[in-house]
Amino acid sequence: MKLFRILYIISILLPLNIFGQQTNTNRPRLIVGIMVDGLQQKHIDLLWTYFDSGGFKKIIEQGTGFENMSYNIVSAGNASDIATVMSGSVPYYHGIAGNLHYSRSNDKVQSVLFDDQEIGIGTKETFSAHNLLTSTLNDEIVMASGNKSKSYAVAIDAEAAIMMGGHTANSVAWIDDTFHKWVTTGYYREGLNRWADEMNVGGRFKTYSTRKWEPLYSVNTYVSSATDNRKNGFEYDPMEKVSKNGSTTILKRTAAANALVADLGLKIFTEEKLGTGPNTDILMLQFTVRTPNEKLFSMQTLEKEDIYLRLDKEIQFLLQQIEARTGADKTLIYMFGNQNDVHSPNELGKNKVPAGYFNASRSMALVNTYLMAIYGQDRWIEGYYGKNIFLNKKKIEEKKLNFREVQQQVADFMLEFEGVHSAFTSTQILTMGGNTSSEMLRLRNSSHKSSAGDVVITLLPGWLEVDDKMNPVGESNAIISYTPAYFYGWNVKKKTINKPYQVTDLAPTISRMLNIPMPNAVVGSPVTEMLETIDN
Repeated sequence: MKLFRILYIISILLPLNIFGQQTNTNRPRLIVGIMVDGLQQKHIDLLWTYFDSGGFKKIIEQGTGFENMSYNIVSAGNASDIATVMSGSVPYYHGIAGNLHYSRSNDKVQSVLFDDQEIGIGTKETFSAHNLLTSTLNDEIVMASGNKSKSYAVAIDAEAAIMMGGHTANSVAWIDDTFHKWVTTGYYREGLNRWADEMNVGGRFKTYSTRKWEPLYSVNTYVSSATDNRKNGFEYDPMEKVSKNGSTTILKRTAAANALVADLGLKIFTEEKLGTGPNTDILMLQFTVRTPNEKLFSMQTLEKEDIYLRLDKEIQFLLQQIEARTGADKTLIYMFGNQNDVHSPNELGKNKVPAGYFNASRSMALVNTYLMAIYGQDRWIEGYYGKNIFLNKKKIEEKKLNFREVQQQVADFMLEFEGVHSAFTSTQILTMGGNTSSEMLRLRNSSHKSSAGDVVITLLPGWLEVDDKMNPVGESNAIISYTPAYFYGWNVKKKTINKPYQVTDLAPTISRMLNIPMPNAVVGSPVTEMLETIDN
């Protein structure tokens, strides 16, 4: 009787074990996520005939592409954009509303990554994914494997590295553009990956960061030579300071940054033997097509065109190496961009299209003066960042004023400023509804209760918020902000998807493809046309 029971249990467990093995073999061995800061479909189309066959062209021609992939949040920086893609959710749930936020407790603007409980490795910055409140696609892949999958992220910026790494990466690395080296945070279990450390110590990082950046080809062969009249091309030293009195260099906006990411990414892929085991491994890479002192978003400079052409070659070499070792049929690659406008306010203004720059510092000084005229000589505006206005709640309470009334006074006054389209109180923002494509819902999606201001403003189309140094605070103010998105490799057929989708649909789509749980705050849905391209 006992033998019968044993045989019965085995007969039940055996099919489950076989199913588990089949499920595992039906997943890719490697997933490579490529994020390109500043990527535009218009740029790709313009340079199409200049690209090599094995880079951008290979991913686009042989993969599945989205014609109408948009962001359903307000632009506030790479941290927010990437967190939204990786979680399949929005800041309202995942908590990352921008690269920076105003902290009431510290009374200052600080990084959304700031975590005083962590240590920086190679840097004084103490960052972590602590404020990312939900799981990500990569977290779910790692957890589905019983933490046996390897996960790495290599990026130009800390925000991209940590949002792509999520909570469970083995290690992430980003570029320090002051001391010119790879750095990271102690938040991840491996600390600084040994291959990143080797590049620092062995001098390979320095080799890239001291290499002059000049045109790859003869200047007269460039499309942009028609608008850029510099017959002698250009020359940049990545070690050059951004400003005379500053310590940071222009490294992150040169072709050297992309070369560094590609080199370290390939080294990790090779030495960590990614894609060679039974579990799905992950390699996330961030590149850029931003250039030094960039004033125009369109393809009108030699630098812009050259950085695209060089990146195309970096991607081509990566694909060649990955496919040679792991195989295209065992590697799933996806590529996406962030939010950025097609035209800058400068370009629009030159063409008589209404546009401008909104400077918050001057505006907040005027708002505070306005409130002093009504309520008395005090500091009524406590802080500001990224279209979020923070009132001095303590002072309002001391004066026994009606807080809602003060909020509304500020919201109404903000409508008088040039470039401001609308203003809402935090209560209105966090409780507003609307259809999925409405500006109102995008605004709510982009706010989180822990970082939302007491009054939130929006700008008119064509207007861009900048800080005192004219650096953009959020790259796009378009009503609908589109991004290129492509899949290539494992079980992906050649196909163009024309139906509108949002970036929050990407993570659940990949989750469904891999047959794993979706991130725990997903608001998107799997793309049915994408799933139809899979060979099951």
